[in-house]
Amino acid sequence: MIRIDEAVKRHLHFLRMTGKAQNTIDQADYKFNRFLELMGPDSHLDDFKTRQDVMPYIDALRDKQCQPVTINNYLSALRGLYDWAIAEHLVTHNPFHQLRVKVNEPLPQDVPSPRTILTIIDTIDVPLYRTFLTLQLHTGMRINEVRTLELGDVDMTERRIHIRESKAGKTRTVPLNDMIYAIMQTYLEEERRRVDSPLVFPSLRAGTICKTTINSHLTRAAAEVIGHKITSHKLRHAFTTHLYEQGVMETTLSELLGHREPKTTRRYIRVQENHLRDAVGRLRLD
Repeated sequence: MIRIDEAVKRHLHFLRMTGKAQNTIDQADYKFNRFLELMGPDSHLDDFKTRQDVMPYIDALRDKQCQPVTINNYLSALRGLYDWAIAEHLVTHNPFHQLRVKVNEPLPQDVPSPRTILTIIDTIDVPLYRTFLTLQLHTGMRINEVRTLELGDVDMTERRIHIRESKAGKTRTVPLNDMIYAIMQTYLEEERRRVDSPLVFPSLRAGTICKTTINSHLTRAAAEVIGHKITSHKLRHAFTTHLYEQGVMETTLSELLGHREPKTTRRYIRVQENHLRDAVGRLRLD
């Protein structure tokens, strides 16, 4: 029987040798260490054969106030570890197979928080798709604007992106915050495909990446983490809603999104119930 910590070392080496991004490897390492902290550092792979065997782990995460989305993210990493162990003939079972905790289905008007969406995106292994979606979340860009974005449109010195003739027929400039600037810098310097293309996110044949491909990676990751699908357009809604809740004016949001009319921007804003409760709670009639 092999100890889990030894299996983790071999699994992380496998991820590294098969070209997984360092960010993906580091996050997997963290999740495995969390499991060992809660279930015992001397645990063996064979100690966990059924779902019932790993329920104490889920209970421990709940006791630490982990949200269902986070728990499912941790379970996904362990599912991958055991799938690899089965392929290596180290075990014959995966106690995490199709194991997920329930995430409440959102109301039609609800938009996942940016933090939840980042958790979803971080489970995507391929740097191109992960960076593509992260850029969309941090800038509010339309999927086609990111698909056709060229290297000359990204000014890393001034930390901004120039978007040419968007859907509304107007050009605009969107600044890069510190987080997406660092992610884009790593992507452009180390992870971008080595193809002859002016595009920031080229396909394998140096052409424009397929919209369906982007959305399929996101919907699959979302189903894995939160139990239901979202499309890339939700990222634009999340960007708008989050900034609106932080006090950003609609006119500023309209400029960032490339809308001609503020009324178009309002369709992207989904005010969460807690903010509605806070608003009515301010009413004082005494």
